[in-house]
Amino acid sequence: MRIVIAGCGRVGSDLANTLSEEGHDVSVVDADTDSFEMLGGTFNGTVHVGRAYDVKVLREAGIEFADVFVAVTNGDNANAMAVQVARSVFGVPQTIARLDDPARTEAYRALDIRHVAASRLTSRVIHEQIVDEEFDYHITFASGDVEIIDMMLSEEAAGMTVDDLEVRGQLRIAAVSRGGRTLIPAEDFKLRSGDLVTAAAKHGVLARVRKYLFDAEPELA
Repeated sequence: MRIVIAGCGRVGSDLANTLSEEGHDVSVVDADTDSFEMLGGTFNGTVHVGRAYDVKVLREAGIEFADVFVAVTNGDNANAMAVQVARSVFGVPQTIARLDDPARTEAYRALDIRHVAASRLTSRVIHEQIVDEEFDYHITFASGDVEIIDMMLSEEAAGMTVDDLEVRGQLRIAAVSRGGRTLIPAEDFKLRSGDLVTAAAKHGVLARVRKYLFDAEPELA
């Protein structure tokens, strides 16, 4: 995919490097030339100096051919403006903005800006790791109550199938890692102790599978 990222701070630079390493065509825009140092020496995309919503700079970054535009500057107003330019002027099919100030959530919604609420996302992940420390959370979605998690299976799960472990509508297994290999399992796939299971889980369902996991503390009466 062709991806243009506005903002080269910690979030933007990490995202740019990750997408570039995956083989995507990535361009990064930032008004501060020093910020590009965060990309390191292995970044193989392009960099462009200017504001996130500057039409000329965005055009130089190749936004006319972009599949995705991401605005992750440290300014919520700049991100909103940049996304609107990307959609209205250049017709980019997919846009995502970073939102730091929760007070601006309704404004973003009113403008129909797809966004990630950074502070809320961080607080949810921290909360979940406090109350469910045996689970490794990959991501918590900004809306809804679904998390993507890793679970290490104990002897209690040995011999169970994927279908046995899943909870309809609440816990769905996406992948199983075993012996250095990762696969997408069928419903009748037999699980083993030590399997690392990646699953989508709804809030509240995890208590039902704790007994099948390593390092899970017993339920209190």
